[in-house]
Amino acid sequence: MGKIIAITNRRGHAGKTTTSINLAVTFANSGRKTLLVDLDAAGSCAKGLGINKRDTVNDVFRDFKNKLPFRRSVLKTSISRLEYIHIKKLPYLDELRIGEVSPNEQILRSILRHGAMNYDNLVLDCPPHLTGNINAALIAADSVLIPVAPGKFSSAAVRKILSQINDVRENYNPELKIAGILLTNYEFNNGDSFTLKKELFKEYPKLIFNTSIPKSAFVQKAFEIGTPLMVYKPEDRAAKAYVKLADELFERKNLFSVKRKT
Repeated sequence: MGKIIAITNRRGHAGKTTTSINLAVTFANSGRKTLLVDLDAAGSCAKGLGINKRDTVNDVFRDFKNKLPFRRSVLKTSISRLEYIHIKKLPYLDELRIGEVSPNEQILRSILRHGAMNYDNLVLDCPPHLTGNINAALIAADSVLIPVAPGKFSSAAVRKILSQINDVRENYNPELKIAGILLTNYEFNNGDSFTLKKELFKEYPKLIFNTSIPKSAFVQKAFEIGTPLMVYKPEDRAAKAYVKLADELFERKNLFSVKRKT
């Protein structure tokens, strides 16, 4: 069964969607059959992949109830071995009452675990909402990657999501692993970037990835034209950094049991 990695941070503009898209493309380029799961109601991953949002409409949960194939809602992309699905309406669960989740909140886990049989990797792009659907994604995932960009409340956001992860572990998904904390939109000669990196290293020295994603104007340009950065400008330093990030993840045997294909 394919490994499920959730990309999440409760703070917006942390690089979740950019990381989800380009990490999924990198997985696919390495020979892994990959499914990018867009859990944000805005469906931003579709825009970043050049997919018309009208084509993403589905009712995965009704299909699951009626025992219809998961694949009927999955879309092909222009990238070999990469497929996409937008799951807009998740079962509601109150993240402020983590101990009171009903069996309905396990539906996403059941759907994705069943769907994972057809893939090497699933990448979940999570919404930035304070309450709503992040827990459902964490309940479904094998591991979680936390992107964080320099900003006034960035460190606090990391603490909050780590606390939320611990709650999910204690109540619903004890096997959930933290893949790591990823510094995004990073400027090596910038004081805010350095301060954030120093603070996070002090608090979570074993969780920070060696790879940081540098700030690049091509990231937004690629998104605007509906082409992943890895395709639009593969020689860009941010694109190369995502390849290094994937290599770091591949080296962590407890996260990815599937060997890299040639």
